Amino acid sequence: MTVTALAVLWGVLLWGVLLSVRAVLAARVLDRRRRLAAVPGTAPHVVLLVPALREQELLGEVVRAAAGLPYPPGLLHVVVVTTEREERERRALLDRLPDLAAALVADGARDEAVLAGVVPSGLAARTADRTRASADPAGTLRAELDAVPTTREVAEALLPGVAADHPGVGLHHLHYRDEGAKSSQLVHAVERLPELLPPGAAPSFTYVGLYDADSQPDLETLTHLAAAVSPDGGGPAPDLVQQLPLQLRRPHAARPGAADVLLRAHALADLRRRAGVEAHRILARRRIRAARLPAGIAAVAEPVVYGVGAGLFVRHDTLVSIGMYEEPVDDLLVGYKLSSAGAVMEVLPVFNLVDRYSGTAALGKAYALVAHGSLAGCRRLLTDPVLRAFRLRNTVVLVKEGLDTLWWFAGPAVVLAALGTLAVRGAHGPLLAWTSAAVAYTLLHAWWCVRRARHWLAAHRGADARAEPPDTPAAPVPVPLLLLAFLCQPLLHWAGPVRHLVRLIRGGPPVLGKTER
Repeated sequence: MTVTALAVLWGVLLWGVLLSVRAVLAARVLDRRRRLAAVPGTAPHVVLLVPALREQELLGEVVRAAAGLPYPPGLLHVVVVTTEREERERRALLDRLPDLAAALVADGARDEAVLAGVVPSGLAARTADRTRASADPAGTLRAELDAVPTTREVAEALLPGVAADHPGVGLHHLHYRDEGAKSSQLVHAVERLPELLPPGAAPSFTYVGLYDADSQPDLETLTHLAAAVSPDGGGPAPDLVQQLPLQLRRPHAARPGAADVLLRAHALADLRRRAGVEAHRILARRRIRAARLPAGIAAVAEPVVYGVGAGLFVRHDTLVSIGMYEEPVDDLLVGYKLSSAGAVMEVLPVFNLVDRYSGTAALGKAYALVAHGSLAGCRRLLTDPVLRAFRLRNTVVLVKEGLDTLWWFAGPAVVLAALGTLAVRGAHGPLLAWTSAAVAYTLLHAWWCVRRARHWLAAHRGADARAEPPDTPAAPVPVPLLLLAFLCQPLLHWAGPVRHLVRLIRGGPPVLGKTER
């Protein structure tokens, strides 16, 4: 048992080292590509979808950022998609306003917890303070809610002004009235594209991108996209182009404290995943294709690519052919399906800055949603006749993602069991050696992430005042404290699957829908 426990622990640590090495190499490739960007001779039509649910605060930021991206006139189309779900939920909560007001007045009530799904998170503290200070809490809360316009109203007021400022950009507002979450909003928008786009927008040379309301894409995004898909290169047009999101913006709802330090460390640790997993896998697929290996060997060797929603571009005809976006997770299933289909993929060397998580509850909910999506994706790979028609490729994707999902759920428990085995059996020397190596690696990995965050923020064009470098003066935290917070990251990652399993065991519904910022 001692040998097995040591094998597990050292295997996990070496795998982490491998991911870090991949991250370093992928980051260098992206930096080199960013410097060598060339303006292509032809450019595709680009559609930027912005699904919005309770995004009154941020909608103006992302629409102006998207419409302001330099691109040839007539080729960029921004589509804001609001949803009736927001207004249905708003009407439903009016019946429980007295209970909400009482919860806010009660000692110890957390603003963001009580008002989640009621008002934008950045307004939660102000709304709670005014409600608590009032002699009529329920009446004050109702007045506060009535004063907040819906996202649809914000979009209707916003878009004409942005259109006047950017006459070469097509700006459209769609309102989704049926049931469903984010994926359903996106499908509604894609189905309406034929009537929104000009006749010359061929689906085979039109790319549909996705930005959430907290997105701040690099100003050179569309220039690099056009270069990546240009037919001048002679190869097939990519089916998927990924712009990696970096959680390096400070959210409006962030509050100083121990949890905030953990979440800032999580945002920095996420950089290794972006470079060492998402970017590495797309770059590796390109190298394997360039090697012209036999089809069977290439199918086994090519890594599975996850779609990462904020910054995910898919060719219009390809997107329609795979059934567009699906609940519960719009982006993950796109990546699974295109990996099974052997799609051509590319990664951009410029990034999309997004808000990091403002609370551990929101982070846990997000990971629980992805855990649910991973299980749903594996089930889809196993049962969908369209995907099963890809035979070996689909089987390889299913096996790889099945093992990956299994390890995400069970891996931390296995590691804890291995540590417990060494402690119980008195193998204190090997345990101390592994622990020392793990801590040293984690701190080295954290140091790289801190440096990489500074470098990528300095290179990013379009970062606004909320960009959050590791040593931001807005909420100063000593960098050594951030490095120590990296040691807690495995537990934060595990919180999602654990939360999902607990809900299933208790018979509750899975975590679905919007992760409140």
